[in-house]
Formats: sequence, structure tokens, C-alpha cells
Amino acid sequence: MNRKILLLLVVFGLAIFLSACGKKEQPVDVDEFNTAGVPETGLVIDVTELNGQTATTTPGDVIYLKLSGEADSGNQWSVISPTTGGYIMLTDHQLIGIADPTILDGQFTDEWWLKIEKVGTFDLQFDYGTFGSEVIESFELEIVSL
Repeated sequence: MNRKILLLLVVFGLAIFLSACGKKEQPVDVDEFNTAGVPETGLVIDVTELNGQTATTTPGDVIYLKLSGEADSGNQWSVISPTTGGYIMLTDHQLIGIADPTILDGQFTDEWWLKIEKVGTFDLQFDYGTFGSEVIESFELEIVSL
């Protein structure tokens, strides 16, 4: 009986040893964890006055957009597109006047800094309103990244 237990333990130990030997470390894809994206070019393009137009950019350029609204209305600016494709990366976002509507005389500003991540053409759209209600205002811009 003891021989059977000993034999079983040896077989079990050998099985564990052999299964551990067969596993190799897989290399880690560093790009999978690269949250910085492409390097910035240093160029910031103010597109605030370009609603309905086209902006030409290069990967690494930063687009600046300043939108405004009524602080006490309950409305907000929301990103509508792009939501996929990896074309842009948010580098900064600031809301001024929501917590204290008296700062901007009942108004608020919604400032966005978006870095262009790759070559392509896409639409940038923000809608102003209350979630689930009719859109009050839109900002739309075609981005051509060369």
C-alpha cells in the first residue's frame, strides 16, 4: 500500500514538473500599454471658430476646442464622434463655470485638447443638450490628418 502511495506521489510530482517545464514566458507587447500615443509635434490648432469646416493636421498635433453653454441649464457638451478608430487622444479637458455659475456671468466653458493619433479623415462632433433630449446645438468639423 505504501509503495502505491509513493508511486502515485512520484508520478504526480513528475507531472507537475513536466507541465511547468513546458511553459515559456510570453514577451509583453509594450505598445499595448503605451498610453502616451504618438509624440506631440508642439503645434496646437484652435478650431473653435471652424464649425462646419475642415482642418488639416498631422499625427501629434493638438486640436484645441472651446465650447460654451448656460451654467444653470442642465445642458452639457458631449463627444459624438469619433468614438472608435483611435484617431484622437484626450490630452486635457477643463470645465469652467459649472461649479460656480457667477464666475462667467451664468455661462460655462468646456475646453478640450485632443491629440491627433494617426493619418486619416474623420469627423469630430460635439452636441450640446441634455442626455436623451433633442440636441440644442452641434459643433462639427472634418479632420484630415496627413
